[in-house]
Amino acid sequence: MKQILLVFALVLVGSMALQAQSKSLADLSVFPNPATDYISVKDNGDAVGFVAVFNLVGKKVKEFEFVKGEQYYVADLIKGMYLVQVLDRSKRTLVTHKLDKR
Repeated sequence: MKQILLVFALVLVGSMALQAQSKSLADLSVFPNPATDYISVKDNGDAVGFVAVFNLVGKKVKEFEFVKGEQYYVADLIKGMYLVQVLDRSKRTLVTHKLDKR
């Protein structure tokens, strides 16, 4: 009986942690999209450490250290589609967004 209660408690705690993480990831966004000169990242928590921009071939074309409220210059990128990875301080990917650069 104790083992069943322990397993139930672990499952419950794990699901609560996943819900909290998915909620915090939902609070991450890259705007404006489409972008012309600058992009910004909205982070309601304190999870973001870096922002990386990749072309569709997978080559990293820009990387920024995240500062809350900062705008990141992308006007020098050619028009097209890019992937913006929002990374934590350990450079693990939190979320990836598609960006239309005009």
